[in-house]
Amino acid sequence: MIKNKFLIKIVTKIIIALIIMALSATAVYFLSTQITKINLSLGEKKNMNYLIVNRETVNNKIKTDFLEVDPDYQAKINSSIPSVYNVLSFVDAMESLAKKYSFKQTLTFDQPVPVTDLAGPVSLTKIKFNLIINEANINNFVSYLQDFERLPFFASVDSINYLGTSNSGWENNSSINITGSFYAHQ
Repeated sequence: MIKNKFLIKIVTKIIIALIIMALSATAVYFLSTQITKINLSLGEKKNMNYLIVNRETVNNKIKTDFLEVDPDYQAKINSSIPSVYNVLSFVDAMESLAKKYSFKQTLTFDQPVPVTDLAGPVSLTKIKFNLIINEANINNFVSYLQDFERLPFFASVDSINYLGTSNSGWENNSSINITGSFYAHQ
C-alpha cells in the first residue's frame, strides 16, 4: 500500500512536471512569435524613420541621377506642363502636325478644370480638347498619331471617331474627330 501511494505520488509529480513543461513550451512558442512580429515591426519603423530623416538626401540623389541622365530634365518638365494661361505651345505643336500631314484641322478647348485627385508641388489643370481633322487618310492619320504621342506635353486621347463616306473606305480622305485632355499648371 505504501508502495502504491509512493508510486501515485511519483506519477502525479511526473504528470505535473510534464504539464508545466508543456505549458512552458507553449508559452515560449507564443512569446517567440510575438517577439518576431515586434522585431519585424521595429525594423519597418527603423527603415521608415531612416527614409524620413534622409528624404532630402534621397531627393537630392534623385535630382543628381536625373541630371546624369538628362541635364535639362527640369526645363523639359516645365515646358511639358505649360501655364493654363498660355496653351499656345500646345496649339502651335498641333498646328505643326496638321501642316506636316497637310490636314485641315479645327482645335477647340473646354474650360480648364482643376485636377483634384493628384497631390503634388504643382496644382494641375485638365483642359479637354476637341480636334476635328478633315481630308485625312488612314495611313497619314496613323503617322499623325505616332507624332502626337511624341509631343512633349502631358496629353491623352479619350476617343477617336473616324468618319469616312460610305463609298470611300479607309484609304481615302475622311474626317476624324478626336477628344482628349491636355494638362497645364495654374
